[in-house]
Amino acid sequence: MRLRFLVPVLGLSSLVAVACSEGEVGGGAGGGDAGEETMGGDGPGPGPDPSGGSGGNAGEDTGAGGGCAEDGTGTLKVEVTGLPDGVSPEILIEGPGPALAPSGSEELEDVDAGQFTVTIARAFDDDPIVRTVFEPSITSTEFCLPDGGTQTIEVEYVAIPSSNKLWMPTDQEDELAGFSSTAIAEEGITDASALINTPAGTAITFDRDGNMWAFGATVAEPHVMRFPAASLGESGDVEADISIDLPEVACVPAMRSLAFDMAGNLWLSVCGDEIHRIPAEELTASGDKTSDVMLNGVTDNDGIAFDVDGNLWVAGDTALVRFDASRLGEIDSDPPDLALSVSRAGMAAQPLQASYLAFDAAGNAWGVDFGGNTIFQVAASDLLGTGEVDVEAAVSFVVGVSALPNAPAFDDGGGLWIGLSNTTEGGTFGRFSPEQLTMSAGTGDPITPEVLITSTSVGTDLPVAFFPAAEGLPLFHALPTP
Repeated sequence: MRLRFLVPVLGLSSLVAVACSEGEVGGGAGGGDAGEETMGGDGPGPGPDPSGGSGGNAGEDTGAGGGCAEDGTGTLKVEVTGLPDGVSPEILIEGPGPALAPSGSEELEDVDAGQFTVTIARAFDDDPIVRTVFEPSITSTEFCLPDGGTQTIEVEYVAIPSSNKLWMPTDQEDELAGFSSTAIAEEGITDASALINTPAGTAITFDRDGNMWAFGATVAEPHVMRFPAASLGESGDVEADISIDLPEVACVPAMRSLAFDMAGNLWLSVCGDEIHRIPAEELTASGDKTSDVMLNGVTDNDGIAFDVDGNLWVAGDTALVRFDASRLGEIDSDPPDLALSVSRAGMAAQPLQASYLAFDAAGNAWGVDFGGNTIFQVAASDLLGTGEVDVEAAVSFVVGVSALPNAPAFDDGGGLWIGLSNTTEGGTFGRFSPEQLTMSAGTGDPITPEVLITSTSVGTDLPVAFFPAAEGLPLFHALPTP
């Protein structure tokens, strides 16, 4: 027979099953006492076959047909490490009796004997800005609990280093800055929690494992680079572990914006009025790539984002445009399905132009008018039509500080963060509270971010991104996934 072990693999969004031949199932370091089997520890070692292979082993009850007997009861010892107080593990133990979901380290007695399967998942703390993601590992996911026996299940959690941070390019010598949630919880002047020296440019996003994807800083660097999550926990020099070029994009500066769809394909807004897609399977190794989808029915394209239905939205031109999900699988030069011309709330004669955009959990689109220093919302109900449509913003306000606003991002508390401008004390970025996002205001009554952060670690006109993105947002790195 063949049994499965789960081991954590960097760069994958879940635990990977590794097949092991009969007799390779680990009993844990030291093997444990007779009658007790251990799952977890540093790795597999010699031990019993949970399915009851020929002859059986100490501590294992085999049935008449060589299977795992289901007579009697035993004890399960669950040992969980790596989680702070108040964070519960995600563990499901399934066997002959009712499924068990331990809330931490505990000993479970009088458990029905028989064959068991253990499933583990990521855990998250509770943070109003951005959570920490804890990745679990376990050596063995299957075992036989004999009558009168004891099985120890060891689950180890480790925080993903890139999580619990707001990230942004810096336009400085250290090109990337990460700010922990505690560093930006209140208004003030602060240094970055992690400064990364690497040739990353001015557009960033994340995959589900916390790896950062960014454009190269200059034409001398690759178009797209991946920086592994494990290298983003503290300040230092970091090299990309994947570098990708798209030779078919010959104009410069080539790259403008990037976004993952929910299938893990990477979409690039590039020069020459084009949108390209690199399929997920081409993102696992460095080299020259060829896009499998191209849209060129756009003009002056800049920021891109996906809505909850998988439709692609493109900002940059005088209209905010939508390409329906049903047409995103091939080269397409047709016009967008919807082109929205947006005006200020209550001021139909004053047009707005989105340079960048993001969607909130309710499906509303939020645009950033770079030249007008304005943030605006288009209600979800106004995003459903087709053709060329004029619409009034549901909310619009001028930013109440000197700003060159860039790509925004929502936090776990529903606040909207945005990069602003340089001051004599450093670069600035800030958070508009959920309450502020219901207000409309013109140039005579601008709205200042509830939280304004100043840092010498960053420059001006820069996007922001969180890992993980808030649950419920239509982002590939929003966790946990639906």
